[in-house]
Amino acid sequence: MTKYALMIKVPGESPATYSKVFENRDSHDLYVGVGDMDTAAELMKQLAEEGYETVNLCGGFDDEAVQEFTGIGQGKVKVSAARYSPEELSKLEKLTSFKEYGFISFMPDVEQIERLNLFSGECNTHVLLVRDMEMACQAADELAGMGIDCIELCGWFDPPKTQSIIDAVKGNAPVGSCGYFN
Repeated sequence: MTKYALMIKVPGESPATYSKVFENRDSHDLYVGVGDMDTAAELMKQLAEEGYETVNLCGGFDDEAVQEFTGIGQGKVKVSAARYSPEELSKLEKLTSFKEYGFISFMPDVEQIERLNLFSGECNTHVLLVRDMEMACQAADELAGMGIDCIELCGWFDPPKTQSIIDAVKGNAPVGSCGYFN
């Protein structure tokens, strides 16, 4: 069974108050919010101890955090953070709100788009799990239609796949990917 986690910066939240798990016979995925770097580092240590293979970080984590968390995982955990192309970063920097956050995650054996939602006063996270690019483009269009402030993608989305999602949202939300520069 593969173990994957997405760590999201959400002020005032912790894994105890802001987390969801999606599990099937092949995968265990954790989507979790942290309010500060100390909590994030502790969570990273726990994830490494529990055998997580991949940890994606939202775009709010800088390269220093990626290096720190890679060290905590002793190189056994692949850690990457969402990054944006220059064009998408320009759109992101113009945002006045990050209240509605969308994330698309690859899960090869889902039959349909699976949806997980996490809500707080600071940030509502909408995670959509998809099995292929057709489903991913549909999920991106759905998120953009909901008025999501930005959309980030798991590390499965390399630059060509990320561009397909950028095209699918038609400029309605900036798109970043944990697979963009990795």
